[in-house]
Amino acid sequence: MSKLTIGEQIRTLRKSKGLSQELLAENAGINLRTLQRIESGSVVPRGETLRLLAQALDIPVEELAASEELSASVGEQSGLMREDQGFLRLMNLSALSFWFIPFGNIIAPLVLWIFKRNEIAGVMDLGKRILNFQITWSIIFYGFICFGGMSGIFFKSPFMMLTVIALLYFGNTVFIFINTQKIVRGDEDVYPLGFKIIQ
Repeated sequence: MSKLTIGEQIRTLRKSKGLSQELLAENAGINLRTLQRIESGSVVPRGETLRLLAQALDIPVEELAASEELSASVGEQSGLMREDQGFLRLMNLSALSFWFIPFGNIIAPLVLWIFKRNEIAGVMDLGKRILNFQITWSIIFYGFICFGGMSGIFFKSPFMMLTVIALLYFGNTVFIFINTQKIVRGDEDVYPLGFKIIQ
């Protein structure tokens, strides 16, 4: 089974045990959407999610980790990569630096991602998701400010411009906190939005 992707392994094992996606997600204590994304191959489970799925399928976690796609998890087990949920939360929360530094929402996570992507499990994927979302947000935010300034709307209707700016700021902040909670829960469906600028 090691030649299958992790999503294919999980789908095959689930079907062989006669489980629906809903029942496996419930037994594993994970979100159904997360399981669907894992089985479709758009998300690779890591850490606690991988352990919960292995437990729900009644197989050793090493059987799932045999997949080439899970080289990060294998590296974890062999000591090459370590698991650090605290760092994942820190990298996500570092995007809040846009409150203090222009483009801080991109710069801070980018620096953390560059330095730790090959050391801590999950950083590579999460960093890409954070950066793709924050780059998209920045294009919208700064594009709106440029458009408002160049078109004169900023000066004709400053209250409307400031309201939209405030909504964008608070919306991004809330979204960062929501995704921090998803990281704490081990949910793989983190930052599903944004253009795929960083592949």
